[in-house]
Amino acid sequence: MIKNIKKLIQKLGDKDPSVRRRVAEDLSEGDERAVYPLIKALSDENAGVQDASMRSLIAIGTRDSYSGEVVGYMVLPLLREDSYLRNTALIILTALNGVAVPLLYPLLKDKDDDIRKFAIDLMGDIKKGVEPSMIMPLLKDPNANVRAAAAKSLGLLGYRDSIPELIKALKDEEWVCFSALDALGELKAVEAVEDIGSLLGSSSEAVCFAAIETLGKIGSEKAVDALIAYLPKASVDEGSAVIKSLIQIGITPEMADLSGHLIKMLKDGDWEEKEIALKGIVSLNCREAVPVLVDIAGSLDPSLPESEERIVLLRDAISSMDSEDELLNLLESPGMKYRGKSFAIEILGTIRSKKAVSKLVDYLDDMRRDLRRASAEALGEIGEMRSTGHLLEVSLKDVDAHVRRSAIEALGNIQAKDAFKALMDLLEVEKYYDVIEKIVESLIKIDADAFLSDMPKYRDNVREIIAKTVSDVDILLRLADDPNKKVKIAAIYGLGRIGTDKAVSRLIWFLGDSDPDIRKAAVVGLGEARYCSAELFNALQDDDPWVRFYTIKAIAFSCDKGKAISMIGTMLHDEFIPVVMSAIDAISEIGGREAYEALVVHEEHPNPDVRDKIKEALSSL
Repeated sequence: MIKNIKKLIQKLGDKDPSVRRRVAEDLSEGDERAVYPLIKALSDENAGVQDASMRSLIAIGTRDSYSGEVVGYMVLPLLREDSYLRNTALIILTALNGVAVPLLYPLLKDKDDDIRKFAIDLMGDIKKGVEPSMIMPLLKDPNANVRAAAAKSLGLLGYRDSIPELIKALKDEEWVCFSALDALGELKAVEAVEDIGSLLGSSSEAVCFAAIETLGKIGSEKAVDALIAYLPKASVDEGSAVIKSLIQIGITPEMADLSGHLIKMLKDGDWEEKEIALKGIVSLNCREAVPVLVDIAGSLDPSLPESEERIVLLRDAISSMDSEDELLNLLESPGMKYRGKSFAIEILGTIRSKKAVSKLVDYLDDMRRDLRRASAEALGEIGEMRSTGHLLEVSLKDVDAHVRRSAIEALGNIQAKDAFKALMDLLEVEKYYDVIEKIVESLIKIDADAFLSDMPKYRDNVREIIAKTVSDVDILLRLADDPNKKVKIAAIYGLGRIGTDKAVSRLIWFLGDSDPDIRKAAVVGLGEARYCSAELFNALQDDDPWVRFYTIKAIAFSCDKGKAISMIGTMLHDEFIPVVMSAIDAISEIGGREAYEALVVHEEHPNPDVRDKIKEALSSL
């Protein structure tokens, strides 16, 4: 509690708004004596003082039940003030939770319509400790806004005993009807389905629309017949709402007549409506929609951020349906754009369509690069040996390196032993690094023992790729002694990747290497292996600053929060500024109170860039 609270309260009248704001904040630690001055400060001309006062009243009011009652009782009169004070009072009373509820019951009989409504709204928001039966009589209040508020709150409070009265409220004024529908939806009131269904013929489009949505929210099969019967009469927007509600209830194969509506919605609707239609199409296994879905996917611009997510959604939908024959037909369709065909080919690969193999083989000779590439990848997923000869020809002769790369990867996925010798020959002459990577990966998949037995004879870049690819510790240990530095470093990283005891032991040994690049690779490997140890901590004292730099990252990656901050914190005195910056980043990323305490003591660091970095980090913790 605050000492000399009276002197502090007096400062709420200071001319300087920053002083008044600070006082309002400090009074959050005060007792009930601070409540009235803080309420007066809600009318301060300065917005910062107003906000601080509100927060302090909430802090006092939520400390214990007595303080909550005091704050609630003194804030209630603000409900009769201007809109700002009224809204502030609503925020405070809601934050007081159930403590304020007993104070609200008398307001349900207030002469002021707005006060009765505010009290009901508050009860619906607070929920805790509210007795819903006290609100029930207000469904018959003379004021329509009060009746609507009562209906809404009864739904929010989950009071099922109110359902019969809420059904009666469906015949009330339009605004009250909306709130009653909303409440019946919240209550999943199956017994109200028939009465809600009768609103589908309402002269008010808004009421009709709300009734459709409520039937979906209730989710009862009893609503299906009424919704389907209304669909032919529905406007475009209503039709979308009907479909959405039917999907919420659950579309069954017996609803096949909806297919036409779903496809139309898919073609003409916005993306949100397309997603709704898509759910129904999948539920009905509506194969007629496959060409439309593929066409939509083909029309999406891959460069737009949202396209990737939408393409995945379409791909998953088509893959989950019995769509094989439709997709095969699309490959022969002259009207389908190449991007759509590429999408169809991709899905045929995903579903491993044996029927598609001969068509995909034909597409390996297509003039369009993307179709050749997609076909090669799909054939790799399908895994049919009869396609290996064609894929091998593409691997050797296609003019496009990306297509060759995809065909080589496919041969590896198929594990085509017939391709081993040809790929070995290709390895000797291929120039593109990413293609060489795929050749190595595929040769390992086809026959690892045969390929790795001649490892010392391969070019440096091939050995480097092997080191990046294999997970065999003995192979990596051999490559870690390779005379080529790039190969050696790749192998050291590989040892960290597999992280076995044998691998870690060798990584520790490399910490003593005379070459700082090797030591740096070793600490990165230990970090990858999650090896938090004294050897790693010792590397913080390495003569090479970049070894220290990467050791910080490895410790942050490997060690528990407390140990990591403790060890990394020692590097804030390092003479090499990038090391200090790395330490600040690592500590900040770990986060928490310990991180804050480790950084705050260095706020006055002699280097201005470091000071700015620490200030920025502290502000985010």
